[in-house]
Amino acid sequence: MKQLTLLAAALLAGSLCAALTPADLTPEAIAPAIAAKPETQRQAYAREVLQAIAASPADDAAKTQALTSASRALISGAGRAQGIAVIAEIFNTVPVAQLQGVADLLGDVNFGQAVNGFTDAQYDDFCAKVVGSASRYIESSGTDSPAVRMSILAATFAKASSDADRTRPKLIAALPTSVQAAAATYVAASEQGNREVIAAATGVDEVTPTPADPDAGNVVPVPAPAAAQAAPTVNQAAPTPAVDPAGPERLTAETAYLEQNRPTAEEEGEEARTVEVKVPLLFHYATDVSGLTMEAMRASMYNWEVAAPGVVALPGLGGPIDPVAGIHEQVPANFPRPRPLPPSPVYANQRI
Repeated sequence: MKQLTLLAAALLAGSLCAALTPADLTPEAIAPAIAAKPETQRQAYAREVLQAIAASPADDAAKTQALTSASRALISGAGRAQGIAVIAEIFNTVPVAQLQGVADLLGDVNFGQAVNGFTDAQYDDFCAKVVGSASRYIESSGTDSPAVRMSILAATFAKASSDADRTRPKLIAALPTSVQAAAATYVAASEQGNREVIAAATGVDEVTPTPADPDAGNVVPVPAPAAAQAAPTVNQAAPTPAVDPAGPERLTAETAYLEQNRPTAEEEGEEARTVEVKVPLLFHYATDVSGLTMEAMRASMYNWEVAAPGVVALPGLGGPIDPVAGIHEQVPANFPRPRPLPPSPVYANQRI
């Protein structure tokens, strides 16, 4: 029975990845491909890409490098609304044997506090929100070894902090209560590179050592962060990514696009930007967290159409309703919901 289960999982993984060719799995192809997807499909596309690379016949070191480059391209191309969701998918889908290596390579280069010019308060607040949101997704996804995955996520951002001892307790507190006790052990193991503990906790034979950074040649030198004023705002300047997986041409195009389309200080209702950010994802969070939250809440409500601010129109119901008064109290119990939840995906080792 166990062999049949594993065979079914392998066949399912193969069918999910069949549409992607090796040419589709290069950073140069991934970044524009995810950017072209509707926002609601970008996280699913990230999952498909990561599963395809994980199922490839490459050796463990090469697979870790490929997963790292793909992760950077996915984050870069995901856009403002889906950047954090893509991070959650990376830590949810990358095989646990390669996850520590991918996290090590992403940590300082992509998420480092010093690289992004965040103050201590800004960095801790951002990381706690990322870890809290991503860990809730990991907990509900049905993936294997969720507590270890959440712990590696928390350890990655703690190590990238200017003071890990300051940031670590806040990130552990952002994890689900049910895993916090175990996470304290796994976070320490991840930070210290203790792969034996991680392997024993996840049931894998070996956790792959961290290979050389596959994108080291694409690291773009960044100037020292501009001096912050006495009370820097969370709203940030347009970013220059620390690593551009698709090369200098894409870097120039992305930077120009962000500069042309970023909201002004007046539109955000905040003071002028004073701290420069080096990674697009952090810029996405910093500029419009309230707007992203409202968009996510509206999108999650059965795909109902927003007719005007504060007014929701349900096709076939006969008129608008007032969400403040309680949506469910105004919708008949038998009213059809157009977006039933899909079945949970099957992951390798889920039933071992």
